[in-house]
Amino acid sequence: LEVSDIRAVSAAAATPAAPSVELVPDEYMTCSGAVQDGLRYNMSSRTQAYGLAVPVDDGESLAEAVCCDSRVKPYAEPQYTYYAPDIMMYEHLDESGITTFYDSVCGLPLFVAPMNRTLDEFKADTDEHGWPSFRQEEVVEENVVTDEETGYVTSACGTHLGSYLPDAEGARWCIDLSCVSGNPVAVN
Repeated sequence: LEVSDIRAVSAAAATPAAPSVELVPDEYMTCSGAVQDGLRYNMSSRTQAYGLAVPVDDGESLAEAVCCDSRVKPYAEPQYTYYAPDIMMYEHLDESGITTFYDSVCGLPLFVAPMNRTLDEFKADTDEHGWPSFRQEEVVEENVVTDEETGYVTSACGTHLGSYLPDAEGARWCIDLSCVSGNPVAVN
């Protein structure tokens, strides 16, 4: 036996890149386009939709399932996803100011937080409920559509964002991080 060649390949190089095509079947697709590559908060690393209440197609990412698949619309990403070791949303927030959260499909600005409260108050509200929680002053109203009857919240470009769930403090938007982790899109 003779070995003629030995090569090392990094795990990243050996792993095929995720396809850029939308993996949600057409009959369930609710978004206006594909989920952006390179989502903020490392959300693009969630290439499988684990932990959901309903089955989705193999290869569907968490963002594709939660934000764009009508089968998942009544549900949410797993509670405390924002706090997972590979996500750690709080480490990416602007400690000295406000953070803008963008649509994961079309890049529209959707929420700006914290507004009229401290970052610690935003974190406490989010931690209490298990999903990023926004108040009235933090909603970019021209880009967020709230159906108070059903509780569904979508963006102006059709991305499902989460739920409208008022509490004792007033209006509250309980939002899936995977759907508001987009990058701003340059406007020409």
